[in-house]
Amino acid sequence: MKNKIYIFLFFLLLISNLSFCQEKSVVQKTDINGVWEDINSGVQNAVAIISEQDGKIIFSHYLEWKGQKFVESGTGTRTGNTIIYTVDVTLPIEGWATQGTHTLTLSSDGNTLEGTFIDNKKRTGPIAFRRLR
Repeated sequence: MKNKIYIFLFFLLLISNLSFCQEKSVVQKTDINGVWEDINSGVQNAVAIISEQDGKIIFSHYLEWKGQKFVESGTGTRTGNTIIYTVDVTLPIEGWATQGTHTLTLSSDGNTLEGTFIDNKKRTGPIAFRRLR
């Protein structure tokens, strides 16, 4: 009987030790830092610079619409493959909004960010960027 208890304890110890020794897989986030091309229709010379550090997003965006310059920047967060950030327009186009929120999801290949915007005039629409470098 004593041997059975020792064998049981040995197997219990072995199983618990194996569960602690297994290497846990860590999912690596795709690096989104860099220059992104604005691929929304109607814009020209449109780029965004995205910087991420520890889940914090810093976003800068320049575009031209029918020859008019537009600049916005903002901050936000990243959770998995989704980034959400708020922007303030520093160089507006007359009639356009001056603030907004973008919610973007990174594609599985890591080269496209697509999603929606909502601005302070309660307008919504699609927004997309393609990685340049």
